Amino acid sequence: MKRPICAIAIIYILVIIGLHFLGVVFLDYDKVYEEMSKYSEKRIKAIVIDEKEEKEYKYVYIIKILDNNKLINGKKYILNIKKGNEKISKLEYGDIIEFKGEYTKPSSKRNYGGYDYSLYLKTQNIYGSIETSSFKILEKDKGNKIYGAIYKFKVAVKNKLRKYLKKEQAELCIGLVIGDRTGLSEEVQEDFKNANLTHMLAVSGSHFTYIILAVTYLNNGIKRKRLGNIITIIVIILFMNLTGNTASVVRSGIMAIITVLSSFVYKKSDIWTSMAIAIIIQLVQNPYIIFDIGLILSYGGVIGIVLFYRDVLNYINKKIEKILKIKEIEKNEDNKAKLIKYINEGISVTVSANIIIIPIMVFNFNTLSCTFIISNLLAGPLLGIIVIFAFLIIFASFILQELIIPFFYILEIMLTILMNIAEISGNMPLSKIYLPTPNIYLLLLLYLNIILIKYFREKSKKIKKYLVISVIIILCLNYIYPIINSKKKNIEINFIDVGQGDSTLIRIENKSILVDGGGSMYTNSFDVGEKTLFPYLLDRGIMSLDYLIVSHFDADHSQGLSYVLKNMKVKNIVISKLGQESKEYDEFMKLAIKQKSKMYYVKKGDLLKIGKGIIEIIYPDNEIINENVKNNNAMVFKLTYDNISMLFTGDIEEIAEKKILNIYKDNKEKLEADILKVAHHGSKTSSIKNFLETVNPKIALIGVGEDNNFGHPNSGVIQRLEDINVKIYRTDKCGEIIITIDKKNEDNINIHTMINNKTK
Repeated sequence: MKRPICAIAIIYILVIIGLHFLGVVFLDYDKVYEEMSKYSEKRIKAIVIDEKEEKEYKYVYIIKILDNNKLINGKKYILNIKKGNEKISKLEYGDIIEFKGEYTKPSSKRNYGGYDYSLYLKTQNIYGSIETSSFKILEKDKGNKIYGAIYKFKVAVKNKLRKYLKKEQAELCIGLVIGDRTGLSEEVQEDFKNANLTHMLAVSGSHFTYIILAVTYLNNGIKRKRLGNIITIIVIILFMNLTGNTASVVRSGIMAIITVLSSFVYKKSDIWTSMAIAIIIQLVQNPYIIFDIGLILSYGGVIGIVLFYRDVLNYINKKIEKILKIKEIEKNEDNKAKLIKYINEGISVTVSANIIIIPIMVFNFNTLSCTFIISNLLAGPLLGIIVIFAFLIIFASFILQELIIPFFYILEIMLTILMNIAEISGNMPLSKIYLPTPNIYLLLLLYLNIILIKYFREKSKKIKKYLVISVIIILCLNYIYPIINSKKKNIEINFIDVGQGDSTLIRIENKSILVDGGGSMYTNSFDVGEKTLFPYLLDRGIMSLDYLIVSHFDADHSQGLSYVLKNMKVKNIVISKLGQESKEYDEFMKLAIKQKSKMYYVKKGDLLKIGKGIIEIIYPDNEIINENVKNNNAMVFKLTYDNISMLFTGDIEEIAEKKILNIYKDNKEKLEADILKVAHHGSKTSSIKNFLETVNPKIALIGVGEDNNFGHPNSGVIQRLEDINVKIYRTDKCGEIIITIDKKNEDNINIHTMINNKTK
């Protein structure tokens, strides 16, 4: 085999992925928790190894813990410090601090297809987080002078850019030059994401190309070429540390070093071998790095260019030559041919990289951009100019000081143009198409077919034709699969973890019903619709909703629905008579009208039939309760499918429960249900004894946020449920709760939870 190192790398990758999915743990948070428990009553000594990141209520640092002024294990932890401590602003890299804190294990996936925070931290080699409200600075670490100097230079670069540029332009330049986008606004990041330009905000191979060219130019005066190469390697390593040693940076840096080293032995570096060596080094350092999306996209882009660039370029050249009647663009030296050649090469790089990248983007972010060629063609050349120009004037500013200010104005103009390109191309039609999450096995089959098409491009046109057809079939299957899969089940109820709120997805015979959408009335920094609910629906393969039922318009039940209504077709909307309107209701109705959804205003006694399922409205009636109006007039309905039933109770409180008991005093079986969605997140104001005994559920579901400030669920409510032998499932302990009914035995209710299958 020509490249044995590549075979070793592939085997290594497959072994790590296989072991991971077989349950082998390389970084066990339970063991770390035990290890950290000995510090629970002690004051912890630690060294700060990164600058602070500011959040809404806290500052975040990366630390390593010390024992007798020595690193106990070299492990990294996140330190969260509550705002309000004036010393926080003085804390910086290299400070040795002392504090008392509580270690927290990171959470895993809380919903199907959701964000796995614990796996993300593992890719960063971080062993969890520690919470504290105060600390004491002991001294400055004197052992890491090189890293200290790099940190100071990094801070100086940021300060220079923030001093001479406008805020957004400065933060964008910091992202482009050193890959730190923590200060960049969500709006700008979203524009770059929609325009398929996110890769520009991460340091990549192009940065190292500029560095090698610049250092090579400076080394021209050095007669000893090997000394020049050593200097180049040192500069690359320093730049890797300056940019934070992220997965994509390390990949680019290692490959750049291999390119330089190849000149030592007077051989041309092989890109496949370079990639194989780079991934092996990274996996030895941290096996979980293979799950880092930045790393995957970084290698994916390079692989796409290596595999397909020449084929794509030849295809485009032939088409352009035919249209414009130009013979052999690459050999033609007139200005017109040169311009066409440049454009063709730019398009070829973008297209070839995206052949590999696009399926990864759809799988991870559910988005497809059809305008990526335009945005990359416009922004690509400008990026190179900005990076080189920014580095030059930053270094010059340390010597020339204020004399360099006019050049910062030029840089600001270029950055503004780049932002405008991202904004305009990101908002063009078809720039952001949402797609359901593809099946992983079909995705792998798609890649296999793409590679085979490349292999058979000249060997057999017939085989190539069949492979192209198979790619089309696979793409179609990716979107037919969720429909086929849903038809296998009569009914599935997904009680979604949306934090301190309620949201339930019901699927009956290929019909999708969403009940409420979660949200928060206390913060606008996290949109549960955008970040949790909408991605969840796409992960479940849902592109449109047949019914949307809103129990009431408190923010924690309805706020998350706005993003869903903006981005997904909703055929029918069901709401009840409101005791009081709200801003959430007003916004919801504007979006519903724009959607042209069919509205159903329901009341007690109304029925909604969906396949074999029946939804019966239990409450409200025509009389409004004026106490806590929105909660106590929330819709209560009962879902019945064959012999199984579930009662949804919104946020009703004791006064509404008593009224419902009175309405159905002669017809109590209407309230009986196998499953109860506990009212108002288990609040002490709800779930009175008589109501629970009348419903007489086997299973209780409570939608509640972890460590919430409301004390939900109330211990008295839990006790009343336990007194009547109810199995309790709550989203703060279990994550998403999935309920299915066995086809063979309709009385058999199967329950699965995302976190450890815990009850109570």
